[in-house]
Amino acid sequence: MTVAAVFDVDGTLVTFQFDMEGTRQALIEELARKGYDPAGIDLKTPTQRILDAARLQTPDDEQWRYQDFRKAAFALLDRFEAVSAFTTAPIPGAREALERLKSRGVRIAVLTNAGRNAASVSLRRAGLADIFEFVLTRDETIVMKPDPGGVAMAATRLGPTAESVYYVGDSPYDIAAARGAGVKMVAVATGNHSAERLKSEGADFVVASIADVPVVLGV
Repeated sequence: MTVAAVFDVDGTLVTFQFDMEGTRQALIEELARKGYDPAGIDLKTPTQRILDAARLQTPDDEQWRYQDFRKAAFALLDRFEAVSAFTTAPIPGAREALERLKSRGVRIAVLTNAGRNAASVSLRRAGLADIFEFVLTRDETIVMKPDPGGVAMAATRLGPTAESVYYVGDSPYDIAAARGAGVKMVAVATGNHSAERLKSEGADFVVASIADVPVVLGV
């Protein structure tokens, strides 16, 4: 059976300095400026949930309003990410682990909540841009993590049955997306969350680093 692995980027393959709170604050302010009610949304609310709040408040005959907000939100995200992408550094062992997987026939791809420009810069600066079959960003997916749509899209593009696809990430959002898409989750404790937290969130496997992923996948 063909094995495939889809990878998150930030905290999994690379590290960079990203102003999460500043980004969320800007999104919330844009939400209000566009006439939406930001009640119940705070600096810990996932970006996709902020988008969902706008969509759910938009009447069916005014969907242009939601599309206008979504476009503005993506532009804000692009602006913040453009700064952080240039601080990218690879996580030790990332390239070696990916090459080992690929040499043993594992199909590898990327799914990230980042935009296309930031993802391209980050992967290039980390020396990883050439190794994946494809890279999916928020610009190619309908929804972002923690919604499972992007993981499901990546798994479909890779071809094998869901039982042979793994998603590799570092956050509860990644775990929720993988579980929702019906693929196995390998959580790496190199981001902002402890191994204990990742296990409690329901990861199938928790490892200390990307360097340990080949062992989990049987390579």
